[in-house]
Amino acid sequence: MVIISDCIAKGSAIIKPNIPDSRFEAEILLSHVLKKDRLYLTVHKNDSVSDEDAQLFFKLCSRRSVGEPSAYITGVKEFMSMEFEVNSNVLIPRPETEHLVELIADKYQTKEVHILDLCTGSGAIACSLAKLIENSSVTAADISSDALDVAKRNAKKIGVDNKIRFIRCDVLKEYDFGQKYDVVVSNPPYIESETISTLDVGVKDFEPILALDGGDDGLTFYRAITRGIRNMLNIGGELYYEIGLNQGNAVKNIMESYLTNVTVIKDYSGHDRIVCGQLL
Repeated sequence: MVIISDCIAKGSAIIKPNIPDSRFEAEILLSHVLKKDRLYLTVHKNDSVSDEDAQLFFKLCSRRSVGEPSAYITGVKEFMSMEFEVNSNVLIPRPETEHLVELIADKYQTKEVHILDLCTGSGAIACSLAKLIENSSVTAADISSDALDVAKRNAKKIGVDNKIRFIRCDVLKEYDFGQKYDVVVSNPPYIESETISTLDVGVKDFEPILALDGGDDGLTFYRAITRGIRNMLNIGGELYYEIGLNQGNAVKNIMESYLTNVTVIKDYSGHDRIVCGQLL
């Protein structure tokens, strides 16, 4: 048997050659194997780890060492203080997207609101808004049936499956969802096709291309969704996009042909991250 502290040290050494902050990564994986939090690892650093758990841990560290994201290895990712299931069929929810959810949830907290989430992926946005806004109903759409299966499980796990309707569709072509909404929100694929091969190995080799590729200039989904927005939004309703770095002005220009009060909002790091506009 090996003790927890030695386990972490060895796991960190396995991960270290290619991954920054290897000790933190090792602690995440050992916490997963032992079903304990990271504080437990510190307090119980001299406790023994069974041979079976140690071998599993070292195997997981080997997977992490070649760039596979920890979230895919453990099968979970925290978002908005909730635990979401993730796998290779969905993009891993990013902290930056929490700002988008917070913005909408704060504005509509006390209202009855119908929300459409396009390119829902894991359902992180849809489920979070359904949870945070009491009088909300949500439609979540994605082209991937595998992604929708993950989103449905997350909705049930978080306890909002009775508030969300899931639809499989191609948002580049389909704009009729049987009703109109007060809010349309999307974090669509926005990476330029030719730059995907230059991304971090954990993204380009493990995350679904379907959820990354935004076309030649990264703006394909913004153009298509905005073009059909009158079929989706109620008059007075709002469209919210998450965007990539340096896309603020381009997405704003696209939206201004269809919407008013178009605003680019920065994230907590000072980068353009959200563009919103209103249908009047």
